[in-house]
Amino acid sequence: MKDSRRFVSLAVVFCFPVTFCLAIGLTGSSASEPKPGNPPVSETAASSIPGFNQDIRPILSDACFACHGPDEHGRQAGLRLDDREEAIDAGAIEPGDAMASLIIERILETDPDLVMPPPETGKKLSADDIEMLRRWINGGATYQKHWSFEPIPDTLATPGTGKLAWWPETKLDTFIAAELDRRDWSPAPPVTREGWLRRVCFDLTGLPPSPQQLDQFLADSSPGAKARVVDRLLADPAYGQRMANMWLDVARYADTFGYQADVPMDV
Repeated sequence: MKDSRRFVSLAVVFCFPVTFCLAIGLTGSSASEPKPGNPPVSETAASSIPGFNQDIRPILSDACFACHGPDEHGRQAGLRLDDREEAIDAGAIEPGDAMASLIIERILETDPDLVMPPPETGKKLSADDIEMLRRWINGGATYQKHWSFEPIPDTLATPGTGKLAWWPETKLDTFIAAELDRRDWSPAPPVTREGWLRRVCFDLTGLPPSPQQLDQFLADSSPGAKARVVDRLLADPAYGQRMANMWLDVARYADTFGYQADVPMDV
């Protein structure tokens, strides 16, 4: 169970979020301090600063990223708002000073030829959206990575685990243990190393481990051995083929109406 829990976490991080995030380009730069000359943000004020992932990213994704996001082919004016450093270099964001930020200036513009988003897009920011952006920029315009790449916060409250207090090894485990205890269930016994390798190979590549893979893994008893297996599998072309296979299934790639009766198919 210990091994399978670890792989579930890896699968959640590496499989679905990576594919999904690459598709919509949800990238973010690391946080940095406001520029010199801006007043420091107090702890009280910091607690009221909107969060990028929860509050700001949805606004930018809906109204801005189509023209100023990760897609270089659709990008207008060479401006990226999904990348903090590029947004700052372009003057679109001045951390600590919303009114000096071009993004706020253009949002508040009354000239239909200059206002952003352009009227023809049908997008319009609400007063609440604008205030959220203003507070975020004044608070330092901190970006965040996608939630799946962020560690569990140290301040996260964890539930009681009852009779299974001995079982959790991570904070995430405490939530599983609490639910197992509520249902009066017991964890499954730990899987063998051979069993773990079989599971991870099938999940990531759809193929069983080769004898060479098994020998290499069993011979590696050093810390991080399992993480190295996952890294090797993610670099294997078979991983890409497995992801593409699932995507083609979703897209109904092989659907047909029959011989000489096929018509264009949209999904």
